[in-house]
Amino acid sequence: MSKATRALGLLSALFVFWVAVLLNWIPLPLGKTIHDEIWPVLPFEFLVGLGAYLLGSVGYGLLVFRDCPEAYHELVQEIEMAKADLTQNKII
Repeated sequence: MSKATRALGLLSALFVFWVAVLLNWIPLPLGKTIHDEIWPVLPFEFLVGLGAYLLGSVGYGLLVFRDCPEAYHELVQEIEMAKADLTQNKII
């Protein structure tokens, strides 16, 4: 079972639980305000929080990203070797 299958199964179970509580199929000792005003918007709050986390994660990754001049020069050298090889074989 892959991680995606497990994650999809967990999200499906959480969604079914959320709908069951929303429709009062599973009674929880929540206050009327929580049940009527907060519980219906919990999935959207989850999505906003997930988006903020992912945006912060990408921002942090860009902040600590290091340039690699050695890798750049190695890549340029490999490109030149490939061009020379293709020219020698009369492909270009």
